[in-house]
Amino acid sequence: MNINDPKRVQELYINKDTLSTRVTLHDKYSVNQHGWANWVFEQYKFRENINVLELGCGTGGTWIGREEQIPKGTKIILTDISDLMIQKTKEKHGTSTYFSFQVMDVQNITFEDGYFDIIIANHMLYHVLNISKALSEIKRVLKNDGCFYTTTTGLNHLKELQDIYRVYEGKVKFNYSGEITFNLENGINILKEYFGEIEKHHYIDSLEVTEAQDLMDYIISYNEIPKIVYDEIYGIIEKEINKRGMFKIKKDSGMFICRLENTGNST
Repeated sequence: MNINDPKRVQELYINKDTLSTRVTLHDKYSVNQHGWANWVFEQYKFRENINVLELGCGTGGTWIGREEQIPKGTKIILTDISDLMIQKTKEKHGTSTYFSFQVMDVQNITFEDGYFDIIIANHMLYHVLNISKALSEIKRVLKNDGCFYTTTTGLNHLKELQDIYRVYEGKVKFNYSGEITFNLENGINILKEYFGEIEKHHYIDSLEVTEAQDLMDYIISYNEIPKIVYDEIYGIIEKEINKRGMFKIKKDSGMFICRLENTGNST
């Protein structure tokens, strides 16, 4: 089942919170101590009195502890297709005067043309069934001098896990990074139909996992695995940890920064 299949999205985010399990693994075992959320936030160019829209905000983790870095007068609307994700985001940010919350589908953004100075869509466009409609909507509600920030992964993201998945793909339908419809390799070609200027930035990192169960929890947050396959994969991971002291996994993530008008800085 593809990761942008509506039924799969419902399983991962709407019916239950599997996102927190995956975030926890990255928080616990990432080698780059600077932190993904810190790096992402540093890319944003805020100024006073602007309107910001985040699409697919998940549990709102990027914004934790950021209030002092948000300029005065900034209005941030956090949206997600999942009511559960919005509930969890409200638990974290509901008392802040900067944020408001709304359940929303990126394919049908309920705001007027040219309303937002900044639009954010992190690790979510590959879940969208009709990415053309989503990007058309984003372009429509972005101001002419506004900026669109979107993160995704490369095809070799978590390659060591993908290698394990390939061994068992005849028995289990895994969700691969290589299957995602919007990635670091094809992102510019997709985005250039809607934006005049696009920059691509990579975040360098890897995972060094020392507890097999933590990695198994991550795997089953994405995939339904029969017990016999579960036990075999657990054994592979545990053997590697016992041999090397860790199970090392490459990460390949980054961000596209997009503007409607070309200022001559595209990369």
